[in-house]
Amino acid sequence: MMQPDKIIRFFIILGIFLAALAHAGCAKMPWSSSEDPIPQKLYIDATRNFAVEFPGNWQRFLTPEYPALPGADAVGWESPQRRADQASGRIAVVTPHEPLSQEEAEAAVRANLPGLVVENRAEERVFRLPAVVLTGYTAQRTYQIYLLDAPRVRFLLVYSALPEDFDRYRGHFRDMVQSFEILR
Repeated sequence: MMQPDKIIRFFIILGIFLAALAHAGCAKMPWSSSEDPIPQKLYIDATRNFAVEFPGNWQRFLTPEYPALPGADAVGWESPQRRADQASGRIAVVTPHEPLSQEEAEAAVRANLPGLVVENRAEERVFRLPAVVLTGYTAQRTYQIYLLDAPRVRFLLVYSALPEDFDRYRGHFRDMVQSFEILR
C-alpha cells in the first residue's frame, strides 16, 4: 500500500499534468486571426538571415531581382486562390543587397510601385526593431509594407492583395510579421 505523502504527491503531479494538458488544448489555432485557420510552416533562410512562419498552403516563390525594389531579392508566398490569373494575396520578405536609409527605402518603394497612394504611415516594432509601416494602394492591388530595422533598412515585409481580398489575408500577414526573426 502507498504511503499517504506519496499518494498526495501523485495527485499533485497528476493535477499539474492535467492542467498543462487542458491549457495546451485551449491554445489558439495557428493563423486564427484570419477567417480560415490554416496550419503554418516555418521557413528558415540562412542566406538572407531570417526565419518566418507562413500559411502552409501558400506557394513559395523566389525573385532574385525584386521588381518593386531594384537591388533586392525576395522570398515570398502566394495564396492558392487566384483571380484574373494572379494570386489573390502575396506575402514577401524583401532583402536589399545593401541596407537603405528609411528615406531611400520609402522613395524606392514609391518609385517602383507606380501609382502607389500611401493612406497611412505608422511606426511599430517588429522583432524588437523599429519599423515604418506604409499602407496604401495602386489601381491593381492594396499594400502593407514594413520597412524594418532603422536607421538602415535591412528587410521589407510586403503584403499585397487584390482590393477585394485585402482584409481576407491581412491576418495571415499580421501573424507572419509577428513570427519574423533575424537569425544573427
